[in-house]
Amino acid sequence: SRKMSEKEIKEAQAKGRQPVEHIIGYDALAIFVHKNFPGNSITLSDLARIYGRDGGAGKWSDLGITIPGCKGDIVVVSRQNNSGTYAYFREAVLGEKGKFRQGTLDMHGSKDVADLVEKTPCAIGYSGLAYVTDHMKALCVASAAGKPCIKPTEQTAFDGTYPIARPLFMYTNGEPAGEVKKYLDWIKSNTGQCIIEKEGYAPIKKTTCK
Repeated sequence: SRKMSEKEIKEAQAKGRQPVEHIIGYDALAIFVHKNFPGNSITLSDLARIYGRDGGAGKWSDLGITIPGCKGDIVVVSRQNNSGTYAYFREAVLGEKGKFRQGTLDMHGSKDVADLVEKTPCAIGYSGLAYVTDHMKALCVASAAGKPCIKPTEQTAFDGTYPIARPLFMYTNGEPAGEVKKYLDWIKSNTGQCIIEKEGYAPIKKTTCK
């Protein structure tokens, strides 16, 4: 769920491998909050204040927000640092050299993030669009104050208008051939792309699914 880094590519090449990148779908990293959250929107700068080291927002009141049932600090929910979701969110929200605040609750999987936010009025979390449920809110996100607030959807992930949208990747060793090529061709076919769409991600092309 993230691009290979230049370091990883060079390490692969040093071992005689030639990574070739294939985009097989798109995802919007949704911002989850409790259903009691009073608004429906947030800006990237507010997210940076919440998630960034020394960002300055330790309580929702620091952002002028009061949430019924929340009387303490913001419960900042993240993913473990070996997650591609973690790496992409950090780059998109905190910048390439940005650092997460200390004290985040780092969850093993996206479902764990969603489950915790559902039950915790003070919480905020992020993960793939496929994990949004009716028991929480997924906020629209504005790139800056005064800019349009974009909802996380398959369409806004596909067209790149949602500020925290990303491609989903597969990598092959050189140009694919044989069974590997058949597999990638199947993923990119209507059949494979309809599975991607069914699972809550955006396909790489317009598909007609039954």
